[in-house]
Amino acid sequence: MAYNFYCLQMKLEQGQEIEVGKKGRVFFPPGYYFYAGQARRGIRKRLARHLAGPPKKHWHIDYLSCQALPVGMHLYTEDEGSECDLARALDEAGGQIILPGFGSSDCNCPSHLYFFPRARSIPSLK
Repeated sequence: MAYNFYCLQMKLEQGQEIEVGKKGRVFFPPGYYFYAGQARRGIRKRLARHLAGPPKKHWHIDYLSCQALPVGMHLYTEDEGSECDLARALDEAGGQIILPGFGSSDCNCPSHLYFFPRARSIPSLK
């Protein structure tokens, strides 16, 4: 089975300001963050990068994943939709956007990162 996008769930125990590349310093409140990402090739390597903390920050998520604790992930196939469908599902579930444009510079989504103050499950797209 070929997976091509994913949801990474992370938790920040305490609120903190985090430098997010050219977007500057942003305050991230304590709680749960869900990131809709894609990796058409090498999804396992991409997730390992997020979990280990990247040696060099390249994508927006690299800045947050270095500070947050990973608490869950889910892989999706192309048959289930796209990372943009996942971002819409997170928005419809009541997720808050902390930083507009986070992870969505190559599409028209308002963000691919959504914040929830309390734990919740990763959405299913079926």
